[in-house]
Amino acid sequence: MGSLSVWVDESEKGDILVVAGVLAAWAAVPRIVRDWRAVKAVLGLPPEAEVKWNLSSGHPTRQALEQSGKTTKDLRVKVTDFVTRQDDLSCIAIVMREQRKNMAFWKSIWAKASVRDFYCEGLKYLIQRAAEEVVEAKLQDCVVVCDTPELGRKPFDLGAIRRGPGAVEKAYRDWYRYGASVGPGKKYHGGPLADIGFHPSILIGDATYHDMLQIADVVAGVTREWVDAVRANRADSWEVERFKAVSVRFRRRHGNPDFFGDGLVLWPWDNELWTLLQRSVR
Repeated sequence: MGSLSVWVDESEKGDILVVAGVLAAWAAVPRIVRDWRAVKAVLGLPPEAEVKWNLSSGHPTRQALEQSGKTTKDLRVKVTDFVTRQDDLSCIAIVMREQRKNMAFWKSIWAKASVRDFYCEGLKYLIQRAAEEVVEAKLQDCVVVCDTPELGRKPFDLGAIRRGPGAVEKAYRDWYRYGASVGPGKKYHGGPLADIGFHPSILIGDATYHDMLQIADVVAGVTREWVDAVRANRADSWEVERFKAVSVRFRRRHGNPDFFGDGLVLWPWDNELWTLLQRSVR
């Protein structure tokens, strides 16, 4: 019986937020990190460099790439190829869409209202699948490490919306005590996460300093770019090709078809977009 680790990061642009998780055996993490850093070396980057899907013009990693004669596209190709080759990790991406009609009203209640309001809801769907993995693979425990989600300084809690300091920790505390409902297999695990060996608290980290969170950032970023490209009728774009390569690592135990509904979740539901996304990776 092994231990599962779940590494979570997010990517937001416009009305789309992607909460992505990379699942790997705890014992496999040092090897994955070593190989990830080898990719950095090929790109002329130091091992401690922060790799992100989106690098601003002044980011030290982008400047180091340019000094080595490389581009951000070179980096994106290398890191997505890396994910594609990793047989001992799997990915889950939760695509959250902003659907509220009157954002002016919501901003009058909560000035920072955006699709990020639903970060914790997306994290819950990811945790459901991680819990299912723990039970089905007969693992002994699970630790969840989350990149700092930046949910603001002012607490705000309404329905599926959770914002403010400690929002993620409090949400996880509830799931640990009472459960996060079942995953797509509809069988495991509806009870408290405590009952199946989840650690009692989610850990908050920083992708600047941890390679596994950098991998989760890449998965979140390429997924968001893919969704944007499909919505813009660019199904033959480079972004779609990159996602299609990475999608072989997406969890598909209960997908229909493939990883759809398991490794990939769309919330709220949009049948037309769901169909377009499926067509784009065939």
